[in-house]
Amino acid sequence: MTAHLSDRKRPLPSPGQQALVALLVASAVIVPAWSWTVSESPDPARPAVGLFGGVAALLLCVAVAVAVHQVAIARNAREHAARVGAGARLLEEEAGRVVDVLLPALSHAVSEGRAVHDVLGEHARPAHPAIDRLSHAVTTRIAGAERRSAEERDTAERIEEQVASLADLDLPLMLLRIRQDRPLAEETLSREFRRVDPVVERLRRRVLGELLAADRRRDTAMLSAADAGARLQAHLTTLLAQLRGLEERYGDRADVFTDLLEVDHNVSRTGRLADGLVVLAGGRSGRRWTRPIEMESILRGAMGRITAYRRVRLHHTGTTAVVGHAAEGVMQALAEVMDNAACFSAHDTDVHVYAQEEDTGVSITVEDSGPGIRHRERRHIESLLAEPRDLSTLPGSRTGLAVVGRLAAAYGLKVSLRPSARGGLGVVMLIPPALLTDVGPRPEAAPAEETFEGEDAGARTHEVAREMSGGGARLGAPAGTRSGIEPQDEDIRPSMPWGNGTGLSRGRALAEEVWEHPDRLHPGSDPSPLGDHETAPPW
Repeated sequence: MTAHLSDRKRPLPSPGQQALVALLVASAVIVPAWSWTVSESPDPARPAVGLFGGVAALLLCVAVAVAVHQVAIARNAREHAARVGAGARLLEEEAGRVVDVLLPALSHAVSEGRAVHDVLGEHARPAHPAIDRLSHAVTTRIAGAERRSAEERDTAERIEEQVASLADLDLPLMLLRIRQDRPLAEETLSREFRRVDPVVERLRRRVLGELLAADRRRDTAMLSAADAGARLQAHLTTLLAQLRGLEERYGDRADVFTDLLEVDHNVSRTGRLADGLVVLAGGRSGRRWTRPIEMESILRGAMGRITAYRRVRLHHTGTTAVVGHAAEGVMQALAEVMDNAACFSAHDTDVHVYAQEEDTGVSITVEDSGPGIRHRERRHIESLLAEPRDLSTLPGSRTGLAVVGRLAAAYGLKVSLRPSARGGLGVVMLIPPALLTDVGPRPEAAPAEETFEGEDAGARTHEVAREMSGGGARLGAPAGTRSGIEPQDEDIRPSMPWGNGTGLSRGRALAEEVWEHPDRLHPGSDPSPLGDHETAPPW
């Protein structure tokens, strides 16, 4: 449009006003003419002329007024139609501009994050009032939507950052505080946590509550497992004490004594499993030694706790001994390694154990002739050895390597893997000098008897004190209980009579004696193959 609607000419008077003006003008013209006509007419005809002339003048004035009124109405109608048509065309043009230009520009500005009022200022203001109001209303709505969208984006980004911080910072902090001091963990964390949005705060509280509940359930399960393992140790201790009495009673009967040795060996194997359960439950073996144990006795004691003891070949010379407090842990770890080597190698092959004294300690290498392991399995084994696990964090049902890892961490042992020269796997265990001592040449006298904690070594009632990973009492046998299952060690058991009167060291038990005299246990049998009691590997 070339001019705004407000710039149009001033509207004419209404039809009534125009009719009134026309009536007055007509009256001003007709009335004088009528008066003159009446005055000029003859006297006899003057009344008639006045009457008819007045009526005619009146009708003429009315006709002029009506005609002017109708003309004004028609003119106003035409003007209104023109205005309506122009307004319709303007409305159509402005609506098209809003739809085709303004709205896309606003949408593009919103997508780019620009202010919508800036976009509105870049375009001409709509000429049609309705379109102008519509454009401002749309702009206001879009601006409000843009503002709310920006706030929601900021909130979403802030919550996303807080959730990421919860996963990366708060969750490890929760686990650390729970491990350090669970009763005060919630109070401590409430001071350390930073302020977050309410929804993230609820999530964080929920996660903390679940972690605390899970840790309580874990402690309960670990206590139950440790208690069960300790009770099993107590029963096996009683059983071994009964076996000792039977061996002393029937030591002169070779057939009975051989069966007792076989039972003794099976009980020792069961004791190893019980010890592994207790270790993984956060405790330790119930056995205690008050004197150093020679390395050869350690090796033979470990060999006596596995099924395939007859396949193990020991290679050791020296006078080194393991200090008493670490002897049981070293023996248990070696037993697990030997059992693994025997289980993962052919039954007609031997497992060789080498003990070598070095400046950095005693290096014990267990080599088998198995198929070896793949790189992925090697990484898995090394992770179990390097990162101590417990019953709640075991990656599977096999426990042997996890037991070795916990014992290595507890006693400072270093366990590593290497390819075996025999084609299988070699496991190297380094015992640090702090756990070693030199006992000198072995005396000819009878070995000293094993010493246990407690007053009554034959007691059947065992109360268990627990040592969980986060602190607490140590798992072991209290006073009044025997300290666990006796290992197969020749220096810690009294001599037992053999059938022909020869002395058999009870500590050497089945492993060494059958090695030297395999026919005494199973006359006529091949000492190399395993029996039907071969079990699945514990890893």
